[in-house]
Amino acid sequence: MLNDDDLKRKVLETLSAISVPGTGRNIVEAGLVGGLVVRRGEVGFALEVPAARARAFEPLRIAAENAVARLPGVVRASAVLTAERGATPPKVDGHAEVKRIIAVASGKGGVGKSTVATNLALALGRQGLRVGLLDADIYGPSTPRMLGLAGKPDTRDGKLLPKDAFGLKAMSIGLIVPDDQATIWRGPMATGALMQLVTEVAWGRSMR
Repeated sequence: MLNDDDLKRKVLETLSAISVPGTGRNIVEAGLVGGLVVRRGEVGFALEVPAARARAFEPLRIAAENAVARLPGVVRASAVLTAERGATPPKVDGHAEVKRIIAVASGKGGVGKSTVATNLALALGRQGLRVGLLDADIYGPSTPRMLGLAGKPDTRDGKLLPKDAFGLKAMSIGLIVPDDQATIWRGPMATGALMQLVTEVAWGRSMR
């Protein structure tokens, strides 16, 4: 079995065979590949693309992920799109009906962020508000377990459909990544995954 360094070289060789349409260069030469992580057969990387053209690069992301997944020694491959450094953050398209956003955050882990966020969402829902709960914890998502949710979300018109629980709409990376597989994303990969959860979920209309 290849060690991590050898497998990383194989991954880069494979990505070097994937061309960026209309440029005459591959995705490695074009400087699109970032955040490459290889650990015990699990491979993760980001394609750093212009924010305004992110949707157009989705087929390239899928092609890169599938090519790496076919390599001998690769247990799992994950690729995400992220905006290039210094780019203007993408507009949260299709979320004009979201009236209010409340962030629950802490600089320390294990202090109850998910518990507070879940109970706050439930309390707002009981007041007659239509509430969506986004679990932004990429490395230790606990919201699905707290709400009794499981299984990958459905999609419609290219957007993820949030799960329903106790009158809430909820979305979490924990619904996408299998429970028995650790998330190894860092830097631009984690940012890209979070941006996809924010911008590519069909939350629907709020009531107020």
